[in-house]
Amino acid sequence: MTDLVWLALVTAGFLVLPSTARPTLPFGVRVPRERSGELRRVRTGYRVVVAVLGAAAVAATLAGATGLVPVLVVACLLAHWAAAAFVARAKRSWPKVRQGVTADTGLRTDPVRLPWSWLAPASVLLAATAVLGLVRRPPWDAAWPVTHQAVVLVIAVLAAVTLPRARPELDAARPESSARSYRAYLTGTLRIVALLATSVIAALAVKALPLWGVVAPGAVWTAVTVVLVAVPFVVAVVWLLRAGDAGHRLDSGGSEDTGVAQRDDDRHWHVGGLVYANRADPALLVHQRVGSRWTLNLGHPASWLALAALLVVVLLAG
Repeated sequence: MTDLVWLALVTAGFLVLPSTARPTLPFGVRVPRERSGELRRVRTGYRVVVAVLGAAAVAATLAGATGLVPVLVVACLLAHWAAAAFVARAKRSWPKVRQGVTADTGLRTDPVRLPWSWLAPASVLLAATAVLGLVRRPPWDAAWPVTHQAVVLVIAVLAAVTLPRARPELDAARPESSARSYRAYLTGTLRIVALLATSVIAALAVKALPLWGVVAPGAVWTAVTVVLVAVPFVVAVVWLLRAGDAGHRLDSGGSEDTGVAQRDDDRHWHVGGLVYANRADPALLVHQRVGSRWTLNLGHPASWLALAALLVVVLLAG
């Protein structure tokens, strides 16, 4: 039953993926806004392939096969990559358009900041869990939930500090409206990060209670742990769907159009818009073209140091 649920979630996620993308970045390929409507067949074909793959995986699981979730993920990623190739091929036949870039200096002089009070509950929960662990258990036995909580809090703080300094996603065709929508998107995303960090730290604290003998183990505490994580996760998904990729659904620019298309930088994006590598770009973090999240510029030497540091943190937490 668990495999069937995961197969359904993976299939649904890949089916809605084209709908979350910005109109100018179908399948991670940069196109002029006025041309985005010409790619309906590619989107439809992609969805048909994903639906067939999902149905085949479910049927095989019902017939007794196991371990098909990662296989389905890889197959859907390949379908996405193929759709990106179709868009790139169609794009080469279009006439060239005037390109440019836009910048919002206000994001540097008046950056978006997360009110640190949003992370105060997470800090209090971590401290309370550490004190309770030291009282109820020897230090070594109390370490694992507290170390995991600390890792979650550190990641949230790093996100609050680094995301506002990442290169903003602005549209040269709609500079003013895209700057406003990106600022609103960044504000909401930082608050979601704080909410998720607090919920995960609270869930770890609840998980520790029966292990330390504070409460009797039972299904009730397991249910509380699941709810603490699931509810904020649902809130995050709803927010991201409402805002759209990089906040494009928050754009209220109306008829704003400078007549300039955003500069084409497809050559620096690989694997269907999932991987970015540009040695000439000083930005360490950039917004990924597929999905509402940021990714490292693998052409920047510091990105490899960041990945190494993350690996060390994960190993220490384990």
